[in-house]
Amino acid sequence: MVNVFIPCCMDLFVPTAAKATISVLEKLGDECYYNEDQTCCGRQFFLRGDYDTASRLAYNLTMFFDNERNIVVPSAACAGYIKNYYTPMIETQVFPKAMKHVIQKTFELCDYIVNEKQVTELGNSFPHKVFYYESCAARNLYRCGEEAQTLLRNTKGLELLTEPTMHLCCSANGDFAMHNHEMSEFLLKKIVDTIVATGAEYVTCADLHCLQYIDAYVQSQDIDLEVIPLPCILDATETMNEEEK
Repeated sequence: MVNVFIPCCMDLFVPTAAKATISVLEKLGDECYYNEDQTCCGRQFFLRGDYDTASRLAYNLTMFFDNERNIVVPSAACAGYIKNYYTPMIETQVFPKAMKHVIQKTFELCDYIVNEKQVTELGNSFPHKVFYYESCAARNLYRCGEEAQTLLRNTKGLELLTEPTMHLCCSANGDFAMHNHEMSEFLLKKIVDTIVATGAEYVTCADLHCLQYIDAYVQSQDIDLEVIPLPCILDATETMNEEEK
């Protein structure tokens, strides 16, 4: 059995991605435990300087998942935040054993599939041109490897498109976009222009909040590009693709 922690933005705005996450894990033989009382990991409060609220939420999550099971998170940002910032915030509030377990046993979804389950092919199918956008959190906070790209490359019919030199932040984190609108739109334009130039039909990412922000720009500019959460691709089947047609 594994714990599944669903990020706030996924729970609120794209619950289908949360269901896809659980579906993928169950296909791998994992029984999933989802605590309905779980709260936000606290990352957004931390980014805005509300450390008291962030600390309380970190404590709550640690207590929810103090059960010796792996914790799988379909978000590099939330998983990376838990692993890197929980210790200094809650080390005086919880038993060291509980804190150590949560920090060591938290895994981003693709990292868990490839490195913990030792699976690189899921038997999924998504016959489209898909651009993988590497978020800042995936690259710098959680420090993902090639796990997501490996699973996408091994998706039936999928043509994976990337741009390894594009290390641009979409500016979705924190208040940057709110207080630096012109720079935020400049960054988004460069990112989306690069993606569109590859001929991509879809863009996916290890962080849903980045996809939501890119999607807002795409829709505002009436650009022919769709966003799709990574778990939805990993759970896609040929039957589902036929139904889409």
